[in-house]
Formats: sequence, C-alpha cells, structure tokens
Amino acid sequence: MDEKNQLKKVSGKTTAAEKKKSKRRTVGLIIFGVVAVGLIVVIINWRAIFAPMRDMFLPVGKAGFPVSLPGSTAYDMGELGGNFYLLTDTYLYTYTGGGAEIKSVQHGFNRPASSSTDRRVLVYDKNGKDFKVYSKSEEIFSKTMDDAIVFSKMGSGDRSAVVTTSTRYSNYLYIFNAEGKQVFRWASPDEKIMGVSFSDNGKNICVSVVGEKDGELNCAVLCFDITKEQGELWRTSTGSAISYTLDWANDGIYTVTENGAYLFDKDTGEVKAQNTFAKQVTGVCNSREMRVVLFHDSASNGVTALVYNDKLEPAASLSLGEADSVDVEGQTLYVLRENKLSAYDRELLERKTYELDNDYSNVMIMDGGAYLLGYNSVQRVNL
Repeated sequence: MDEKNQLKKVSGKTTAAEKKKSKRRTVGLIIFGVVAVGLIVVIINWRAIFAPMRDMFLPVGKAGFPVSLPGSTAYDMGELGGNFYLLTDTYLYTYTGGGAEIKSVQHGFNRPASSSTDRRVLVYDKNGKDFKVYSKSEEIFSKTMDDAIVFSKMGSGDRSAVVTTSTRYSNYLYIFNAEGKQVFRWASPDEKIMGVSFSDNGKNICVSVVGEKDGELNCAVLCFDITKEQGELWRTSTGSAISYTLDWANDGIYTVTENGAYLFDKDTGEVKAQNTFAKQVTGVCNSREMRVVLFHDSASNGVTALVYNDKLEPAASLSLGEADSVDVEGQTLYVLRENKLSAYDRELLERKTYELDNDYSNVMIMDGGAYLLGYNSVQRVNL
C-alpha cells in the first residue's frame, strides 16, 4: 500500500483532490435530478408544449384578403388567438390573421355550433350527442355524451363545459380538461341551465339557471369550485329575470337579464351593482373596459346602444338605426351597416367611418383589424 494512502487511511483526513472530486459528483447528481424532473414535466405536458411549436411550421395557404369562401348556406365566424375560423354546415376552416388557410376538417354534425378561446375551438352538434375540440391545426379530442347536448362552451385552461338533457334531472353540466378527461359533473335537479362562465384560472365556474317557485319564474346565478366535490359556493337570486349573458369579469360576475343587469361579488355572490331596463334587450357586447347593451328602438325599428359604467349606471346612449352587426374592442364600439363601418368612443361619439368595398353581414374586431363576413368572402380592414 502506498505510504500517503496509508497515512490518509489512518488519519481519516480527506485530501483537496478528493473534496473536489466529491463536489463534482454532488453537482452532477443535482444536474441529473433537475434534468430528470424536467423530462417528466415535458412528458406529462408534451401536447401543450410542442403543439404551438409544431403549428409554427404548418404548411398554410397563400395569405391575403379578401378570402374567397367555399360556398355554404351559413357561416359562423370566430376568433382563435390571432387567427380566425369559419364554421359551416359541413366544415370547420381555420385561417391565419393574414388570411392564409391553415386547415379544413369535416365535422359531420347535423346542427353545428361553436365556442372558442385563444387556443381552441369547440364544435358541437346541438340537440345531438357529439362534440369535438380543435386547435387551429388538428382535432384534440372528441366525445359522445349519453344525452342530447343543449349547449357547450370553451373556457380558460382549455376546459370545456357541456350541458346536456337528462331523464332524471333538468340538466347535467360536465367539465372536461385539456385532454378530454371529465373533471366535474353537476346535476341540476329542478332548474334549467342557461349559461356558464369560467374564472380566469379555470378553477371556478358560475352558472345561470331558471326554475319555478309558486307558479312564478325563479332565476339565479350559482358559483362552483370544480376542483372539489361539493355543492355550490354561493347562490344569488335574480328574481324572475332570465339571464341572457354571463361573464366572469375583472370586477365581478356580470350578467345581463331581460329586466336588468347585475354585478356580483366573486367570493360571496353579494350584489355589488344592479339596474333595471325599460326596453327589450336585443344584444349584449362588452370588453374589459366597456359594457354595451343593445335595446329595440321602436322609433327607428332598429337598435339603441347604451354604455354602462362600473356601477352599471347609464353613461351614454345612441340610436344606431338598422345595424347589421356590432363588436367592442377596448373602449371603442364598432357598428356595421352594410357597406359602412363606424367607430364610436365610450361616450358614443362617432370618431371614424370606414367605407367598405361591399355589403357585409358580420364584423369581428381582432389585432387592429376589422374582419368582415360577406356573402362569399371575408375582408379585412385596418383600423
């Protein structure tokens, strides 16, 4: 045995070289552990990580507007994260924001309807039993329900809400995660489900329902935590007023009913603000900065737009006449009237008018442009 090694063995001391070697071994083990954990995370979330990267290299069609449409009896146009889609009676078409076709798929539904977020579009067969969830380039998953689908909605966190009929209850509400796994179910015993809205983190949902009590309509908004098996967190009545829209907004749960609007506290359901309507509601459109309700205008046989402030008090009003379509982005209301697009500020003062090259039936504002749906084309106007 070497004399130095013998002395080291007897004394129990560690040389500087061995300390350095041990340190390198420890660092190597730590790096290996971090890499292993990273690989596990990637394996679990491979679809969410690599799908957007794969989409970057998709072969797409030639960009440019107008986009010629394939021909159909009707189109449903929606936003898909800087891209847009068209749903027809037979196909789902996705396009880039520049007008290049990405994908076309045949959905096979008799009465197709859709709902979308920035990442996905949900297509369902209304009164049928099937629905499918797509990215802009592929089908993610499909499901066949036990009962007929009343309506479906795509929500935050790539979650899907599906409301069906039931032989035992009034309605069933199902929530599916990004991979199509059922994560929540609620049976509504005596009330019909009218609307669903997700919180930004996808953990909570609010639900509007309508039932009957003592021969009168009895409507309410409920809140659930879909990560827990329990009943509603809170329930607040809206009397006999059926909700038309339901939104999980920055300042609370916002619902527009046939008789008025409500703003509920997210945590307790307490009414933070409300008002009443004197005219018939014909439409609702809003952004995070601006809330607009459209009412029937008997004088012009058209619509009147009202802007409401944070306390749901009327802040501005304007008769729009026979408007074909409206949309809101930021603090601007856009109104389409055949071959004319007008932009109004939150005081409903007209700030700009765009003369269009044709008559259009629908407008969608996205990424600084107005996407206009015509008889056989989609046009884009820079704003």
